[in-house]
Amino acid sequence: MRRLVLPTSWVIVVLYLGSAYFGAEQTRDLVSPILKWLAPTAPPAALQAAHLLLRKLCHLSEYGILAFLWFRTLIARPDRSPRAAAWLALGICLTCAFVDEAHQSMLLTRTGSARDLVLDAAGALGVLIVSRTRREAGDRIPWVDVATPQSAE
Repeated sequence: MRRLVLPTSWVIVVLYLGSAYFGAEQTRDLVSPILKWLAPTAPPAALQAAHLLLRKLCHLSEYGILAFLWFRTLIARPDRSPRAAAWLALGICLTCAFVDEAHQSMLLTRTGSARDLVLDAAGALGVLIVSRTRREAGDRIPWVDVATPQSAE
């Protein structure tokens, strides 16, 4: 049960980031001064493009983290294969992305987007491919290999 706390908490964070508080206008107010400070001579169109790119990279990152957390949790069961854990994690991520975009389509300050759904899926899928490939290659790195507990010495 404890293993579910982190991925479930991240689902809540992702859905909160999809709320009316984090629309393009709201994040522009936060991000624009930073972008202007980083690139003071950049034209407004370039700053808008950078803001859009940053928002889309957030989609990839949010769902990549979500996929990793769910994969890590699901693979911990000894009777579950890495393939099954990856498919389950992807299903959870896609469900979350669909719910998020459906919710955004009902908000006045947000727009649900199939393109964002594809970005979310790409972020999740990319991380799952890397996690599964590393695991199957015998790369036992602590952040992926949670199925075998470390012995306390």
